Amino acid sequence: MTSYKEFLNEKGQIDSLIEKGYKINNIRETLDGAFVEFENQGETVNLITLHIMNADTRKYFVSLLLKYT
Repeated sequence: MTSYKEFLNEKGQIDSLIEKGYKINNIRETLDGAFVEFENQGETVNLITLHIMNADTRKYFVSLLLKYT
């Protein structure tokens, strides 16, 4: 997968969770990427973790984190 397609895929996953009311709860950075934990108290599955590997997507979720903090 190209880097841009990977970015669009990961960004779409993040945007979908944000639209459903999930909020970033925790971020764990490793050499293999970032593990971003989303939480939503109103959902049955209230904790979802995404493995973000693309650098541009990592910049994107940090910008969302700063925007909503």
